[in-house]
Amino acid sequence: MRFKIQLSGTDKPLPIEHHHIVIRYIHRVLGKDNVYHDAKNDYSISSLIGGKLIPNTKNISFKKGGYIIISSQNQNFLNDIMMNFYTTEFYGDIKVTGVEFIQEQFNNGWNHFAVLPPGFIIKDYKNKKEYGFHTLNDENFETIVKNYLIKKLFKIDPTLNLSDFDVRIVKHDKHKVNKVMIKNVKNIANLCHISIHTNKKVAEILYHIGIGQSTGCGFGVIYKTENGPLYRN
Repeated sequence: MRFKIQLSGTDKPLPIEHHHIVIRYIHRVLGKDNVYHDAKNDYSISSLIGGKLIPNTKNISFKKGGYIIISSQNQNFLNDIMMNFYTTEFYGDIKVTGVEFIQEQFNNGWNHFAVLPPGFIIKDYKNKKEYGFHTLNDENFETIVKNYLIKKLFKIDPTLNLSDFDVRIVKHDKHKVNKVMIKNVKNIANLCHISIHTNKKVAEILYHIGIGQSTGCGFGVIYKTENGPLYRN
């Protein structure tokens, strides 16, 4: 299930680096010391979508409101969210105004997705403590993403049929590599379209868990490109 939590507007600008606002809201909804905190997740949560950059500042305007996307096949997680999301304070004078349920269809074969801002991340570990980030600028980026997703899917369910799994990321002028700071930690995210060849069961799993890392913290939420209007504020 996927739902879109709609949020009221505010005259107070928000900082560009506002991932912490969404993360704190979600964990207030789930409750103190919830079982999902710092655990491996089977869900994806977007960043705050719908704002506009205020020129010559490091702030974003959300005068017209915005939304966040929450997606999972874990019914217990969804139930925990649904119990409290409406009555939990979001941030400042921004209020939850409603919820919209989203349904999308998946195919056997190619499924064409876009990634919600700021994109998805895949870390490039040098050792346990040092890492960089794989980006769209890497020559073998498609292969890196493909291998990462296959490994992630097998961890979820080793019985999945991934024999025809493939990934295509066609170069486009609007594709971007974004730097995102969370608690003074730099993350490098890839904002792009991505086509995935697989069966519809696997496509739906990826749709719900997101692609890349930190999908529970605002990265890697994907949607079918033909359904772009559902994600416009």
